[in-house]
Amino acid sequence: MKKSEQLFTRLKDRVSEVNWRKRWVGITFSAIALLILFAPASVPLTPFAVHDDDDGDGLFNEDGDFDGRDDDNDGAIDEEAGPGTNDVIHDNSDSGIDLGSNEYNIEENVTTFVDWLQENFRVQTQSIKENVTLLIEGENQPRSEPEIIDGLEEFLLADQVRTFFLLILTALYAGTVRSKKEMGLTSTKKALKHPKTYGFVVFTALGFMLIDNMLLWEATMESLALVIGAAGASIIIGIPVGIMMAHSRAVDVFMRPTLDLMQTMPAFVYLIPAIVLFSTGVVSAMLATVIFAVPPLIRLTAHGIKGVDPELVEAGKAFGAGPLTRLMKIELPMAKPTIFVGINQMIMLSLSMIVIAALIGAEGLGNEIMRSINRINPGAGFEAGLAIVIVAIYLDRFVGAFGAEIS
Repeated sequence: MKKSEQLFTRLKDRVSEVNWRKRWVGITFSAIALLILFAPASVPLTPFAVHDDDDGDGLFNEDGDFDGRDDDNDGAIDEEAGPGTNDVIHDNSDSGIDLGSNEYNIEENVTTFVDWLQENFRVQTQSIKENVTLLIEGENQPRSEPEIIDGLEEFLLADQVRTFFLLILTALYAGTVRSKKEMGLTSTKKALKHPKTYGFVVFTALGFMLIDNMLLWEATMESLALVIGAAGASIIIGIPVGIMMAHSRAVDVFMRPTLDLMQTMPAFVYLIPAIVLFSTGVVSAMLATVIFAVPPLIRLTAHGIKGVDPELVEAGKAFGAGPLTRLMKIELPMAKPTIFVGINQMIMLSLSMIVIAALIGAEGLGNEIMRSINRINPGAGFEAGLAIVIVAIYLDRFVGAFGAEIS
């Protein structure tokens, strides 16, 4: 008896401690949700279908009103709810949700909007494509490549030995920075004498020799050029937008749900409007890659700038530094480590898009994987996938080292 009294006293104290004025909204929504989910019969218009055979006629998802009327004028009474009825059951049999006679069709509205863009802004989108391609050869050809990417490909493929040694030199630079950071070395000479410096160099040499042995050197350089071009465009867009998010409340409120949408939307969805507006080719592939890869850079740029010590910013104001001077001399230098993390993530996401980009005309390792899928050739697909892994590790280590050195 005493235990029950103590338990009742504790429960009473806990209830009395709750601030009901602050929690009434959440409690009200919870009660409504429980009522809809567990007591649909007591709700006149539940948004969820009741999968019951109410009148024993073998039909499910019925209107359940037992009024003996033909609600949707199809000649059948008390049958499965049809389009245009304002009953308990959903009007769209695939949606499970009842919205009455004015059900909102997202698919139809999105398609109408894209068709409207194509019809009214076709000239503008083609002009954008021509400007992006920077006066490419074979103007208005759907598979033509931007001059920047085409120039990168020509540079990387013109002399294989030169490209290989450039890769080795950048790997040596990354290994040197890593040794200086991890071993606490103060000079590059000491780092070059340390054996840990050459681990990544050996990996890079063996990895790209393996790529050449698999006859994937050309496809790898094409993919590398696409990733570099998309990364450059993402940096040009991402860092300024991140700066605006950090300094403007309105931009931050607008961009947060936009970035959530960009990051959670399946990458294949971006291909449809890109093809409709810019046709197939590398330009569409770059557009889809940038949309997919730029959100982490924007978020981390804003996060890095917001994380700068306010006292440093106030000290800059006290010494008469203007907004641009504070940004360039205080905020961006302090936010560099976070920004380079965003650049690293952006490059990795760009590399992950090369397979999807192959669906709309991009050449490279993604195209090799698509060919292996079409021919059901697991060996060729594994080789192309292994080449992508090697490139990803190389880019990750190099960008990480460059960011550490700059920071």
